[in-house]
Amino acid sequence: MNGPSGDWPDELDERYRTGVITVSGLTVTVDFLIRPEAVEIWFQARRRAILNRHELRCWLAEPYLPLVVGGVALTLEPDSSGWTALSRPDLLVWTVPPDSLAGLRYRI
Repeated sequence: MNGPSGDWPDELDERYRTGVITVSGLTVTVDFLIRPEAVEIWFQARRRAILNRHELRCWLAEPYLPLVVGGVALTLEPDSSGWTALSRPDLLVWTVPPDSLAGLRYRI
């Protein structure tokens, strides 16, 4: 059975869910839907960004500059021992814990 695009079965997509903490101290859940060529970032049942999987893999390997796609920005937090943050205008910053970041790197 083919997926919505007709070329990839939905059951082969992988969803990676992580809890992150906003600057206001709230814990929220972010889903990364990992597809063969792209990674979608979902929050509150809405897709917020679609990233090219190869570009995301390269960025995760060496995150020097921010990676901005759609309404999401990925940045390496300075002086944070390698923590990465996802930013959105309405939520400010989501800090991705190191174990979640490692899990995402492994899957991408």
